[in-house]
Amino acid sequence: MENDQIRNMIRKFISDRPRNTAEISAWIESQSSSQTPRSDIASILEMDGKIVRIGTVRRSGIAGREYPLSEWATDDWVAYHERGEPNKEELK
Repeated sequence: MENDQIRNMIRKFISDRPRNTAEISAWIESQSSSQTPRSDIASILEMDGKIVRIGTVRRSGIAGREYPLSEWATDDWVAYHERGEPNKEELK
């Protein structure tokens, strides 16, 4: 499967909520016969301007040193959920 196809599939998959690298990798495997390693999924996502790494899951035993277990979201999701700066009048 081509990287562009994978990116398009992932964009649709994460459009409603962020997902981590393991969830994305398992979902991709269930959608196709492709066995793309998580490290490749992460590099594919990093090269996509419409997908944003929003964090890293730091649970002991889940993420090895080989693969970062990151949370990914679309740029549209991030823009919609982004917090604005607090209004100084509201803080008083």
